[in-house]
Amino acid sequence: MRILNFNIRFGGEKRTYKIVDYLLNNDFDMIVLTEFIKNDNGKEIIAKLVEKGYKTQPSNENGELGSFIASKEEFITKNVEDRWVEVYIPMMDLYVLGVYVPDKSGSQKNLFWKKILDYAEKHVDNKVLITGDFNSCTKADSSNKTEYNAKDLMKLEELGYIDLWKYNARGDGEGYTWFHYSGTGFRLDYAFVSSKLAETLEDVSVYSDSQIRESKISDHSPLVVI
Repeated sequence: MRILNFNIRFGGEKRTYKIVDYLLNNDFDMIVLTEFIKNDNGKEIIAKLVEKGYKTQPSNENGELGSFIASKEEFITKNVEDRWVEVYIPMMDLYVLGVYVPDKSGSQKNLFWKKILDYAEKHVDNKVLITGDFNSCTKADSSNKTEYNAKDLMKLEELGYIDLWKYNARGDGEGYTWFHYSGTGFRLDYAFVSSKLAETLEDVSVYSDSQIRESKISDHSPLVVI
């Protein structure tokens, strides 16, 4: 199964046709986008994916930045909130949560993280994938050793969720998925799986597609799980 987690930057803007080409040419089974906007560009992304047989679900209908899930497998939409979309795939008995965590530190971000952790604890005995742009990192995941909501990331792991990058990253992949204009790199985009799901996975490989960021299709490198 090929899974994509990709922050498309401000909904894609003039880069939308390049983003669509990337999505379709790589034949992903599941696509989770962040900074998705359901404007004309977002509707174009949806239309092209639907043409290829994907079922789609955006988190926001109000034109604001949010998250988005597309899947070749039929799913049931469980919950849609601001920056948050949860679906259930019956064929795989799999819950998928796509999140776009607020970038600015403060109460809004902390409350969003609490919601993620509450969800993770509630579903700890299910097969779960939680992925998206967390706008968070530990010191180990930033080139200048700064951290943002690192305690929340660690709490997620304490609940038994596995950061796929830590254990399955390809050796040739770049570790940072976003760079500040100063050149500081951060790993902000994650794919966490519950222990129950991890037990079913074999030969998983994770990498960040830095060529997409370097070619300015987005300012984030897509995270690919295969």
